[in-house]
Parts: sequence; structure tokens; C-alpha cells
Amino acid sequence: MNKSRDMLFYDGDCGMCRRTAAVLRALDWLHRLEFQDMTAVDDAVLPVPRERATQGIPMRTRNGRAFVGFPAVRRALIQTPLGALPACAMYLPGLSHLGAAVYRQIATRRRRDHACAVPQDQR
Repeated sequence: MNKSRDMLFYDGDCGMCRRTAAVLRALDWLHRLEFQDMTAVDDAVLPVPRERATQGIPMRTRNGRAFVGFPAVRRALIQTPLGALPACAMYLPGLSHLGAAVYRQIATRRRRDHACAVPQDQR
């Protein structure tokens, strides 16, 4: 792990999580982010307990802070050229609360509806 970049952990068994990581990776022209499949690492490597990490994409920042879900995606976006402007708007108080609520709703539904179940051959 490169300590000069933020590390974003995603669920490699979840199609939605893999797509989110792929989009962020494509936007990361400046290589400010690292990506790690959390299903391939020990619990000690994760920035938060695994139970919490499965509730949203977790991130460990280069200075050791931990974010999960909406705040992690927002921080990842602000480090990308095309995502910086939308990410700035995501820091506004009203949009911040709305974005976090929408993220939680999607994450909860993802688990309940098994939306992340993707056949192994599509990886």
C-alpha cells in the first residue's frame, strides 16, 4: 500500500461495488487513489471492522483517517479531475445529508435484494 495515496476498499464479490471502483479508477487520471478488494485482505488491513466495511465502501486516507460509504466516495471523487466539481457540491450541508441518506438506502437495498450477486464468469 502506497502511504501517499488514499486506499479505497471495495467488495470484490459485489457487482455494484466493482462497478463503483471501476468508475473511480477510470476517473483517477492523476493516480491519487489505490484500490483493494476487501475480500482478499485480512481484517487487520481494513480501516474499520469488517462488519462496518460491508455497509459501504471503506477508505483509509493517506493520513490514517477512515471513511465509509458516502464520505469515502465523496473524498475519492474530489481527488479526480472530472469528479472534483460534483464532489465539492456533495460537501454542501443539505446535499451532504441527502447524499448520505441516498447512499445508505442504496447500500441497504443492495444487501436485501442481492443486487450485487454477479455470476463468477463476469468478473
